[in-house]
Amino acid sequence: MMGDQSNTNSPLIYFLSGALLPSLALLLLQNQKSKQRPFGKNALGNEDDAESDDGHDYDDDSSAGPESDGEISKTWGMKDAPYKMVLCVNTSLGMKKGKIAAQCCHAAVGCYKKANTVCPNGLAAWERTGCAKIAVKCPSEDEMMKEILIKAMQAGIPTCFIEDAGRTQIAAGSRTVLGLGPAPTYAFEGITSHLKLM
Repeated sequence: MMGDQSNTNSPLIYFLSGALLPSLALLLLQNQKSKQRPFGKNALGNEDDAESDDGHDYDDDSSAGPESDGEISKTWGMKDAPYKMVLCVNTSLGMKKGKIAAQCCHAAVGCYKKANTVCPNGLAAWERTGCAKIAVKCPSEDEMMKEILIKAMQAGIPTCFIEDAGRTQIAAGSRTVLGLGPAPTYAFEGITSHLKLM
């Protein structure tokens, strides 16, 4: 009789396990995520050192130009597709291909984090439409920081520039890549449309 009762209960046990365990795991993960402090400012209000293992810093771009009009990017959604992310590589530094790839990856991650805060609907639309990314050649740091960054911020495009820590090929403080977006492709008109592909 015990054997018969365990057979009738096992589908119920399997069902409950399948329904409850994933829900509990999700709750635990969300709880852990909410306890982590956000990237950017620490508990004292000072900037975090966001240095990666290979010596590259994510820099806060708020001091580099005018504040972006956050209202522009908050309205972005699927209606504004297609989207792209543009990675402007500072070619004046003479970085090798592997270094460029690593720096572009840092910029893409930084842009993703920024977009998650300033334009979450636009970020979701970018993810749903293929996560397009392009890398372009920027001939100088001056053009990258004084022209492109300022125009991008005025257009509401999320930005992130990467500054090297100087542990490998180039000098510390060198601005290697300016990441822009994700944003609707029309938002980049007149900002990066003149730059050649890598």
